[in-house]
Amino acid sequence: MTLAALAVSVVTDLRERRIPNAVTLPALVVVFGLFGVSGGWPLVWNALLGGAVCAVPLLFAALPGWIGMGDVKLIAVSGAAAGWPGALYVLVLVALAGGIQAILQWIWAVLRGRERPRYVPYACSIAAGTVAAFLVG
Repeated sequence: MTLAALAVSVVTDLRERRIPNAVTLPALVVVFGLFGVSGGWPLVWNALLGGAVCAVPLLFAALPGWIGMGDVKLIAVSGAAAGWPGALYVLVLVALAGGIQAILQWIWAVLRGRERPRYVPYACSIAAGTVAAFLVG
């Protein structure tokens, strides 16, 4: 479910510059529901901690308007699916992917003779970092 939410979010972020609640909120419910059914409250608390570890730093970036709330909810899905301490891998690798993406977009704009990009579809970085985190650990 997490991969499906990431894939749909990347497409909608690239096309419409938004990540719909219709993707992120059901994904969170499914993640928590699966953990609740399979392992009970200990796994649900682990997923809550993982989601919070990933979402809180991005929430602070969303308050001044640097990123959208859809990005915050999407990384919460990734963090919840990873749980604790896997959410730390997700957070670090998403930040790394975001930096790489921003540099590449800036270089692409310079090569084309345009201004620096004003919009970076961060769902791409969230997806790349999440997949890398799941592959690493």
